[in-house]
Amino acid sequence: MTSTIETAKQKQTMDVFAWFMNVATSVVIVFVNKALIDPKKGHAFTFATTLSALHFLTSAASLWIGQLVSGGPRPQLPWKDNLYFSVIANLSIASLNISLLVNTVGFYQIAKLLIIPFVAVVEMVWYEKRFTPEVTASMVVVAVGVGIVTVTDVSVNSLGLIIAGISVVASGMQQILCGVVQRKHKLQSHQLLSCTAPVQGAILIVLGPPIDYYITGASVMKYTWTTAAAAVMVMSCSVAVLVNISQFMCLGRFSAVTFQVLGHTKTILVLLISWLVLHEPMSGRKMFGMSLAVVGMISYGHFNSKAAAAAAVKNAEALPLLNKARVTSDDEAHHGADGQPVDALSRVRGTGLMPRSGSKERLGG
Repeated sequence: MTSTIETAKQKQTMDVFAWFMNVATSVVIVFVNKALIDPKKGHAFTFATTLSALHFLTSAASLWIGQLVSGGPRPQLPWKDNLYFSVIANLSIASLNISLLVNTVGFYQIAKLLIIPFVAVVEMVWYEKRFTPEVTASMVVVAVGVGIVTVTDVSVNSLGLIIAGISVVASGMQQILCGVVQRKHKLQSHQLLSCTAPVQGAILIVLGPPIDYYITGASVMKYTWTTAAAAVMVMSCSVAVLVNISQFMCLGRFSAVTFQVLGHTKTILVLLISWLVLHEPMSGRKMFGMSLAVVGMISYGHFNSKAAAAAAVKNAEALPLLNKARVTSDDEAHHGADGQPVDALSRVRGTGLMPRSGSKERLGG
């Protein structure tokens, strides 16, 4: 019992650490990337897809060095699963970037919010997961709150609708697959990242520049580097390693729905820091939306934990019945129809693998 409690406490501690690390690094990288990408107040490196490629290649190199130093075996992932995951993940990155180009900011944000119901439906259909009415209501409150904050002008065209739909499906599937692949191949978060990051980085470093050229009309090859821009790039890539590791940790420990819902903590924190530190304007509408989103996230955490605890109790109550059924089955297997014990030799003979007494049939001839 003590070891079970200790294990539960260790898991809870790691859950908190993974979530805190992901929120903190995700917020930091928003401001670092803003300093790198912003054409007016930053260094005008507007090549987001190429930047993602550099992030993954840096993550791959960092994890490879870590494995080299530790001397541990290199984790293995079947190439089909690796390629499948990497293509889905890269499709998510590219489609989100293009969606922001062909859609208004308002519709782009709506598409991102639609990832929550998409992931929930997939988990219900594929994994037969059920959400209580309270948990479902909490998800709606979060989505409405974030929508009030981020959605302004909304207009859409057929191309924008298609790209937005692809971004919803690809982003949702990437988050679901991250946990599924870890559990299927018994990989830790950093091990999965070390397998997929080189593939993702290699694909994006080839496709990134033309995608960025289509989006921005400028070539990354003609970018004018400065010492300051290079320093911010190094900082961005360094923080990205922690973002990627913590994201894989979270998706391996939490459901994709939980990651999506509570992930909007980062949106709220970025808005608050921008208001308090950078003195960006904060309207009453945004304050109301953020408050609503926070209430939704708190209620989601409460009701989701309550539902998980109820499920654990139900499973604990069902376990003795399963054990009893198993014992009864074993007992019946060791007794004949008249209730008398059946010895092991008789059971083997009953299978036909061994000749019965008095039979002329012999083993080996």
